[in-house]
This record gives sequence, C-alpha cells and structure tokens, in this order.
Amino acid sequence: MRVALGRARGFPPAATVVAASVALLAAYLARGHGNLKYAPLIVIGPILTIVFVSLAKRWSWMVALTVVVVIVIPNDGRYTLAAHLPIQMEPYRVIVGLVIVGWLVALLVDPRVRACATRLDRPIALIVIATLGSEFMNPGRMATVTSYVIKAIWLLACLVLLYYVIVSVIRNRATLDRLIAVVVSAGCIEALGAMYQRRSGTDIFDHLHFLLPGFSFNGVLPGTVLQRGGGLRATGSAGHPIELSATMAMLLPLAIYLAISRKQKRWWVAAVILLGGDFAGGSRTGVLGLLMIALVFIWLRPRQTLRCWPALFPALVVVHFVSPGALGAVQGAFFPSGGLLKQQSSVFVGRGGVVLDNSRLSRLGPSLTEWEQHNPFFGEGYGTRVTGYLPNGKPNPDDNANVLDDQWLKTFLETGLLGMAGWIWLFARAIRRLAARAKLERDTPEGWLPVALAGSVASFAMSMLTYDALSFTQATCVLFVLLAIGAIVLSLPAIEGRTQHEI
Repeated sequence: MRVALGRARGFPPAATVVAASVALLAAYLARGHGNLKYAPLIVIGPILTIVFVSLAKRWSWMVALTVVVVIVIPNDGRYTLAAHLPIQMEPYRVIVGLVIVGWLVALLVDPRVRACATRLDRPIALIVIATLGSEFMNPGRMATVTSYVIKAIWLLACLVLLYYVIVSVIRNRATLDRLIAVVVSAGCIEALGAMYQRRSGTDIFDHLHFLLPGFSFNGVLPGTVLQRGGGLRATGSAGHPIELSATMAMLLPLAIYLAISRKQKRWWVAAVILLGGDFAGGSRTGVLGLLMIALVFIWLRPRQTLRCWPALFPALVVVHFVSPGALGAVQGAFFPSGGLLKQQSSVFVGRGGVVLDNSRLSRLGPSLTEWEQHNPFFGEGYGTRVTGYLPNGKPNPDDNANVLDDQWLKTFLETGLLGMAGWIWLFARAIRRLAARAKLERDTPEGWLPVALAGSVASFAMSMLTYDALSFTQATCVLFVLLAIGAIVLSLPAIEGRTQHEI
C-alpha cells in the first residue's frame, strides 16, 4: 500500500523503496536493539538491489560493472564474504556469479539476449575438453587435492561463460567502445593506486571497506610485499606485482586505440598512466609484454608506429617523475650481477644437499622428467599442482609441486599435449584473425582496435613464459574480456576504407 501511495503521488519507485528502508531503520533503532552491527544493511541492501536491477535492464552496464569489479577490487583473498561458506567468496566471484546466473535466465525469457557462435569456439572447446579429460585420466591424483581442482575448474568455467555473456549481449561498435573506455578507465584507477603505493608504501585498495558491505578484510597476504632495486614493488589491486605489470601492459594498447579513434588527448594521458602502472610493479614480465605489443604494432602498422617512437622518451620521463626509481629497478632486474642467464639458472642448496629454491630455467629439466611419468596427452590433472602458503602465512600442507613461474610449462604438465595445443590454437587464431581484420580496415581509425587487441593477446601469451599467469584471477579475467571484445569485432561488418581527409 505504501509503495502504491508513493507512485500515486509521483514519487519514483526507487525513492519510495529507499524512504521505506530509512523508516524501517528508524523503527529498528527506536525499539532499542542492542546489536547494531547489521542495522546499516537495512538501508544498504535495498539500495544495492535497486542498483543491480537498474543495471540488469542494460546488459552492457552489467558487463561494465563486472569489469570494474575485476580490475579495481582485489580478488586475491584480501576481501571475502563474511558469511561462513565452504569456499572463499571474493567480490568478483559474487558479481560474476550473479551475472552468469542472470544471463542463463535471460536466455530463456529475454529476446534481447541470445547465445551466439564465435570465431574462437573451437580452440576454447579443445581447452575445456583437455581440462576435463586431464581430471578423468588422473582420478587418484585429483582425489588428493579435490578442493583445489574444483576451485581451478570453477574459475575456468566462469571465465568461459563470462566470455559468452559478453559476446551475446554486446553487438554494436558504439556499445563496444563504451565498454573499452570503462576497461581503460578502471585500469587507470589501478595504475594510479599502484604509483601512489610505490611512493608512499600505502595500498589504497586495502581500504575499500566502505564499498564492500558484508565483506571482511583479511589483511595483506604473505609474499606480496616485495622490493626490487631498493624500492617497493607495487601490487595495487592485483595479486602480485608481476600480475599488475602484465595487466597494465594488456590495457595500454586499448588506451592507444581510444586516443587515435576519438582524437582526445585524455586517452594519451591514460596511456602514460598505464605505462607508469606497469613500471610501478617493477617486473620484467611487464616490460616484455610492452616489447611484444610494440612488435605487433610494427607488424600491422609499421609506418605509423615507427613515426611515433620519439614520443616514448617524454613518456618515460613522465614515468620517472611520477614513479621514481621504477625504471632503474626494472633495468636492474634485466641486468643483475653475473648476468640474467646465470641468475635464472641458479639452484640454491642448503645443508645436506637439500634444494631450497630453483630459478626458472633450472626447473625445466626436472619438470619434463615429471611429465614423462603421466599421460602425455592429458598430463597430470588440471589444478592438481598445489604451491604456496595458506592465508595465515604458514606453509601449505598440501604443497606438492614447485612454483614454475612458467604457465606454458605448467599447462604442459597439467593438461598434456592436448591442453597445450588448445591454448596455442586459441592465441594463434585470435591474433591471426585480428591481424587480418586490421589489414582489412587499414585506412580507418577503427582499424586500430584489432591491432590493439592482437597486441594485448600476444602480450598475455608471452607473459605466460615468465609467471603462472592462469593462477592469477585479474590478468586472466582481463584476457577473456579482451578475447570477447575481439570476437565481437570479428563478428561486426568490416568498415570500408576512407580517404585521409575523411579520417
């Protein structure tokens, strides 16, 4: 009756719900309840519901919200749902889960939403088959680490479904450009926070409690506060400095695309900010990602890219001032004492000949020997390699493998030749088809989007050589978002070339 009265007098339904919530809160407090811990949720809950329902009316907004949550809010266990559940529920799990469930329902009742095939379906299907087949072929090993396997498969399933959510609800270039603008803007927020963290030592993403009612802050995880060259390696909202740098590298080409297509200087500023965020992580992986992007740009747009290379120097100067010491730290990482090859081939041995730690290259031989003991086509089981520490900082009792810092090698071990072939096929097909579209739209500003996407995907593929990329949620989510954007681009009609005057 109260809602109907509100509508009759011209009040918006949302305002009526909020007013009713405030009145309910006032009545709750007036009755003198002693436990006020959950009282604010009486107002916050309905407001969040209104926001979610409003966003659900436009699926592109829901996708944009999901991307913002993935990039801006830490998803490495720092924030988890306060409720006691069998698995940790980070904010991204809640949002992605709601979006996927809503999408599955919408497929049945909403004519605007329909499933559609994409140019990347076959390699994705092969990856899924290899993943499930690896578990089927290794039941004994999977049984010893079931919870870890379920978590890994659940993440992969969510990312694949998110890919199909995006390609099924965004079907025009204007909406696509708005999503790209949101992705780049969210990346700039993370980059600015990372540069501030490097200068001050304070991670602003550890102070988002007011945005996350119902979630608990678990503190900074052990092993994520690192230094290089005498300076702090920023983490931002990522799970590790390497992931931060890799993510910033992937988003940089999109900022360049927006700057060229929209002819707005603010997107060039965004590109410099993302570059600063990359170096704030102090990671070689981020720099290698930038080099891979540069190679793709030179391949697909040689004259334009080489003509712009002098702009790199002022951009690096700006990075030096906004993130002091970052460039020097990365340079020192590439040229350590004794040489990089020696550093990456070292084996650290303790008393009694016990191996304490292996560098990247020294792990290759033992890992290949390990692979020979399992099924060559399906490996030893996806997600069965458990490494690292518990959230409290203590060694994980389920630890059964070395940290490889090489996702390609890890994929080879876990899913065998079939899984390896699936991922190679996915990256090769995406880059090859985007490159073909880029050449087809060579004379248009829009043609820079497939160039940017090809560079970003190639950057991630390269980064898999230097860290366990698929074990980090943020970077992997961004990859699948970019693959979805690429699939949408390939599904749209090619834009005919225009004269220089028209461009």
